[in-house]
Amino acid sequence: MKPRVTVIGGGPAGAATALTLARAGVSVNIFEKETNGIWKIGEGLPPAARPILQQLGVWERFVADNHLPSYGNCSGWGSSELVDHSFVFNPHGNGWHLDRSRFDRMLLDAAVEAGAQVVSDVVSASFQRADSGWWLEVVRKQFTAEARRTQRPRRDSEESLCEPSAILCASAVKKDDLIEQISSPAEALSADFVVDASGRSSWFARRQGARRINHDNLVGVAALLIADGKIADCDSLTMVEAVAGGWWYASLLPDEKLVAVFLSDADLEMTRQAATVEGWWSLLNQTVHLRSRIERHNYQIEIAPRVVSANSSRLDVVAGDSWLAVGDAAAAFDPLSSQGIVTALELGMLAAETILAGQPEALKQYAERLEQMFAAYLANRNFYYAQERRWPASTFWRRRHISP
Repeated sequence: MKPRVTVIGGGPAGAATALTLARAGVSVNIFEKETNGIWKIGEGLPPAARPILQQLGVWERFVADNHLPSYGNCSGWGSSELVDHSFVFNPHGNGWHLDRSRFDRMLLDAAVEAGAQVVSDVVSASFQRADSGWWLEVVRKQFTAEARRTQRPRRDSEESLCEPSAILCASAVKKDDLIEQISSPAEALSADFVVDASGRSSWFARRQGARRINHDNLVGVAALLIADGKIADCDSLTMVEAVAGGWWYASLLPDEKLVAVFLSDADLEMTRQAATVEGWWSLLNQTVHLRSRIERHNYQIEIAPRVVSANSSRLDVVAGDSWLAVGDAAAAFDPLSSQGIVTALELGMLAAETILAGQPEALKQYAERLEQMFAAYLANRNFYYAQERRWPASTFWRRRHISP
C-alpha cells in the first residue's frame, strides 16, 4: 500500500517531491502558506537545470513560460578587471534569468495536474503522532467583509507557518474594503509521512528535535530596479562584484527589470546601512562595474531594499521516523554557488524515491547523500572565497579566509 504524504511548503523542492510522488500514484497534500503577493527575488538558473527539468517532465512547460535566456555571467572577483564566463561551450546550452513566482507556480501546477492536492493559504498548523504516521490540523485564511474579530486559542503544539511579523492566528487586518480574517474551524488531515519543505525555517524538522547549524552569518539586501529603455545584450549577463565589505549580485528580470543584492554579514554596519534606500544607493555607488551598468540604463528602485537570509546552513538531522527534510529546509547554500534551485529539484526527486522505497535504510542513505553533497559544497565555497584577497583587513573577508 502506497503512503499518504503531506508536504509542508510548495516551493521548488516541495513541488518536485510532490510531483514525483503523485506521478507514482501516491496521495499527496501540499501545505502552502499565504504569500500576500510578496515579491520573490529572481535568480539565475544554470544550464545544468535542463536535464533535471526534463527528468521531472516539466521541460516543455518551462520553455513555454519564456524565461529570459542567460548566456553567461561576469565577475569582478579577485581582481578589479571584469571577466566574462560564457555558456557558449556548455553542453546543456544557455541558462535562464528566472521569474521566480512564475517558475514556482509552474512546478506547483504540474504537481496538481499529476494528482497532488494543495491546501492553500495556511497560516498555522498543529500535529501529533498517530498510530501510523501523523495527525495534522491546519488553519487557513479567509476573506470576509464583516468588520469583526474572532479569537481562537492556539494549542501548545500549534505554530505559525508565516514569519513572526505576518498575520497571526485569529487576527483580522483591514485591507482596502475587506477584512482579512482567520477561519476558526481547523481542517484535519492524516498522513503516513511528512516532508518538510518549509525553507530555512525547517518548521517541522525543528519540532522533531533537529537543530539548524549555521556556517556563516551571510544575508542579502535586495532591491528591484527598473530601467529607462531596453537593455543592451552586453548588459544581460549576471554580474558578481566583490567589494571591501562583501559582494554584489545582479540579475536581469523580465520587463527591463534588475534584481540587485548586496551580500554581507548580518552583524556588520554595512548591512544595516544597506537596509535603507539611501544607504543601499551609497554602497552601490562604491562599486565600479555594477554602478556603470546602473548608470547606463538609468535604473531606479521600484521595490525598496529588504533583507533576506543567504547563509550556508543545514540540519544536523534531515530524516527520522516517517519524515524527512528537503531543499532549504535540509540545507541552504550561499548564492555564490548558484546551486540552490538545481539542488532543490534534485533533492525533491531523491526524497520521493526515498519515501517510495519505504525502508529505514533508504532514509539513512538519503541523509548520507545529503551530508556528502553539503561537504563538497562547503569545500567549493571556501575555494571561491579564497580567491578574493584584495581586502585583508576587512572583517567580512577575514572570516571567509579562516577554514570552518
